Amino acid sequence: MNNKRKAIFAGVASILGVMLAVQFQTTNNPITRDTRDTWELRADLEKEKQRQQDLNNEIKKYQDLLDDYEQSRKKEKTEAMEKALNDLKEAAGLTEVSGQGILITIEPFNEGEAPKLYPELIRRLINELNRYEAKDISVDGQRIISTTPIREVNGETYINNQPLGSFPIEIKVLSDDAQKLQNKIIASQSAEDFVRENLYIDSKPQNQLTLPAYDKPIRVKYMKQAKEEL
Repeated sequence: MNNKRKAIFAGVASILGVMLAVQFQTTNNPITRDTRDTWELRADLEKEKQRQQDLNNEIKKYQDLLDDYEQSRKKEKTEAMEKALNDLKEAAGLTEVSGQGILITIEPFNEGEAPKLYPELIRRLINELNRYEAKDISVDGQRIISTTPIREVNGETYINNQPLGSFPIEIKVLSDDAQKLQNKIIASQSAEDFVRENLYIDSKPQNQLTLPAYDKPIRVKYMKQAKEEL
């Protein structure tokens, strides 16, 4: 075989090889054709749309649940803050309070000219009541708090910048043990001090007393507003 024949044979063999390779590839990877008709395609499309709608509904449901949970947390936090604020107001004497206690009445000991009820007498009595674990006190309708001013102005005794009324003067005191508090007051130093000033104090346990709220402005010097927590 001469060189020319060898070249022709090699070329024919190469062409046959390429054709066999293409045939082999075509046989192993046949082209898949969509044979569905229009109605089947529409049906599949509707199914896909419905599946997407179901997914959207599920997402919205869980988003609503998440929103409700967040709102619930905010509500709980708000309610806790409101309760804490109300507790602080009650502790500060800024709310009306009721409960058991004793009713103290101050009157002149002897007939004749009405004696004077000095601020110092009232302050001593309040201090003793606090020492005997009184919870809340009001004097002549004025709620006593830690900053209540009790002073003399132009010969008259003022409490919370209001002048005392005429006798009898009532002092309402709330206590967890009204009977014990009454016994303490009967034997107190204040009872003797009042007698020396021609005044008489009487006390009676009460099942239910109502004290008014402190309704005057409170001046605060050493506090500042805290930054809101984000």
